[in-house]
Amino acid sequence: MDFTLLVAAFGGGLLATMIGGLNSFIFCGLTVLAAILGGKAGAPAIGLMSFGPMFGPHVAFAGAVAGAAFAMTRNHIENGSDIVTPLVKFGDPMVLIVGGIFGMIGFLLQYIVSALLGPMLFTGILGAGAMGWTDTVALAVLLSAIIVRLVFGKTGLTGKTPAGEERVWVATGQRLGFVVTIGLGIGVLMGGMVVALGTLGLVDKSADALYLYQMMPIIAFAIAAISLIFIDMGYAFEAWHHIGYPAASTAVIIFTATLSPVAAIIGAIITGIFTTFFGDWVLKTFNSHADTHIDPPATTIFVMQTINLLILGGIIFVV
Repeated sequence: MDFTLLVAAFGGGLLATMIGGLNSFIFCGLTVLAAILGGKAGAPAIGLMSFGPMFGPHVAFAGAVAGAAFAMTRNHIENGSDIVTPLVKFGDPMVLIVGGIFGMIGFLLQYIVSALLGPMLFTGILGAGAMGWTDTVALAVLLSAIIVRLVFGKTGLTGKTPAGEERVWVATGQRLGFVVTIGLGIGVLMGGMVVALGTLGLVDKSADALYLYQMMPIIAFAIAAISLIFIDMGYAFEAWHHIGYPAASTAVIIFTATLSPVAAIIGAIITGIFTTFFGDWVLKTFNSHADTHIDPPATTIFVMQTINLLILGGIIFVV
């Protein structure tokens, strides 16, 4: 573990708490996209800035989630699930310090589940790639949020439903149709883009297309993260990085192994629909009537990328 980066993670969590968790995540997307389009020159920025101490969600976003929960305990905000408000407005150094501390906690959690847990449990399946058994950044975001809920929250892990109010756990009716439609559409889009780039890269041997093909899941993640700026602008909007990123990952794994456009697109559609429905279930289960934020997209990404990387890519299609 790089202790310099661990120390830097304190600053990353503090900065994200200053500007707000959602805003730090948008910067994550911006730096990812810029780094990918920068090719070899931008490659170091992905690990150090986008997914490292600066804007890595396990450091920055997770730190801001903790800062918001702590700000609630000091009566600065009504609900600690507020990931939009830049907490610098309250001028409370302890809020920033808590954000910084949880930035370091997130950095440590990601190291534990990747560098330590991965090789210990999954070397037999993934070999040298065991550290990448899942999206360990997303898992660290989830674990950090659970710690925050237990330390600072008062509503329990699944929230407290007001007396007399019926709890809704899954999407039904029009909402279910809406969820399926989003997953279907994004799945088709991701599958189609992966197949098009994969054909140019793997079949026609275009090096530039091959690079974009391999990076398509992260490109989808970045664009989706940037699009969350619509929430800052006051528009009703829903996150979709937990849909596009895993759907593109599924398509890349299947197309690399089979070169079948039909199989890749169908796989992306199935993943798109599943992740949309599962993310909606996580939202209703952990963030309804709750006073801190447990991130539905991060939870969904962790679950689906475990399926993609460990099962689909490690057992079914060895790529």
